[in-house]
Amino acid sequence: MVKLAIPSIKYKKSFLEAVNEPGAQELFSRFEKLYDEETFDELVDQIKDYSKGVNLKAGFVPESTFWLVEGDEYIGRVSIRHELNENLMRTGGNIGYDIRPSKRGMGYGKEILRLGLEKAKELGLKKVLVTCSVWNPASKKIIEDNGGIFENEVKGGPGKSDVLRYWIDIK
Repeated sequence: MVKLAIPSIKYKKSFLEAVNEPGAQELFSRFEKLYDEETFDELVDQIKDYSKGVNLKAGFVPESTFWLVEGDEYIGRVSIRHELNENLMRTGGNIGYDIRPSKRGMGYGKEILRLGLEKAKELGLKKVLVTCSVWNPASKKIIEDNGGIFENEVKGGPGKSDVLRYWIDIK
């Protein structure tokens, strides 16, 4: 059975396997470097700091990150941003999620967003913005299946794709 877990050394082996899967590098580009055996603990500390609003990079807001796991296997990540800045309001949203390449197309995306919405509610959010790239029909379906109400399409920044914006009421 899958569940959301706080990032932990317990998932180190599986997480590092996910990092090295073909196509995974873009999933981890938001961190300063691609993590490996020696720097994994730094990653876990960085995630914990971000949840407290500590050591945030410029343009970042506090966010709580959880890993979707099954047993000791890392499946994916969901991050819940506690607030929206201008950039997040435009294209990023409150919730970001991804599934490791080898686990895509198995229903994990729908489940990670569902569980992420529960966490967002626990954090006191009542309505969240969730976005996806226009070229990503799988993510569009995941958002809509979780109650996303389409608001609009906005232009992505330079070199970025256009974005579909959805609101989900989680009262």
